Amino acid sequence: MKENFYGAFQQTVVDNEIARHVEDISIKGFTIIRNLFSLEELFVWRRKIDDAYEKQEREYGRDALAEIQELDVCRALPLYDFDFINLAAHPRVLSVVSKILGEWFILNLQNAIINRPGTDHHQSSWHRDLPYQNYVITRPLAINALFAIDEFSPETGGTHVVPFTHKTEVLPSDAYIEGNRIVASAPAGSAIVFDSMLFHRAGSNRSKIIRRAVNHLYTTPILKQQYDFPRSLGNRPMDPVIARLLGYTSQVPMDDKVWRQARAEKLRTT
Repeated sequence: MKENFYGAFQQTVVDNEIARHVEDISIKGFTIIRNLFSLEELFVWRRKIDDAYEKQEREYGRDALAEIQELDVCRALPLYDFDFINLAAHPRVLSVVSKILGEWFILNLQNAIINRPGTDHHQSSWHRDLPYQNYVITRPLAINALFAIDEFSPETGGTHVVPFTHKTEVLPSDAYIEGNRIVASAPAGSAIVFDSMLFHRAGSNRSKIIRRAVNHLYTTPILKQQYDFPRSLGNRPMDPVIARLLGYTSQVPMDDKVWRQARAEKLRTT
């Protein structure tokens, strides 16, 4: 139904799914994109997450991970299984991200979070995904996409968010948080997409299932990646769009000579 209004102001036009998600993120700080994966695909992603984490736990050691509060965090997933890039490049998610950040953005990080029954995850503290950056800007520098590989609900420890806090420089009072936080409930196969400055935290998993998620941080290229994907992946063949997403076209040149070589190559190909 079309709303009536009067006064000298404009109204946002929302005429498709992408515009609706962008408006949600702009105003309340987050949105939920549903039905990204089939049940069969989710089964595969669960296995891949578990396999990658088992490799990392063997490499680093369970006790060592516990000492640095890194249990059940699986980092830099494409380095363990390049298929994870298919999550990072999901077209429905990137269509929303590009409307906010523009056409040129990079994958800053891709991590899996495993929230086991009866345990508190270290992500259960309130935080922003640009930590220690406490400022407000008119246009976002970073957007998160948290893929719910298992159901997100109050019982499974779904992510708690405080809507609109991407617009405030400081963490609100305990009373305000208690009165306004919500669980971003989402069925398995969805993505919670949010402004990276939104205050959020993991919930406590009171269910009997493992709750897995894969977090993506997309940023403008002026922000340093958490992982140097180009250097760690090397010069493997890949689609140019994926190469740009992974930061291959945003690497810091070593010196003026390398910078000019890159500029010359760019001018030759454009």
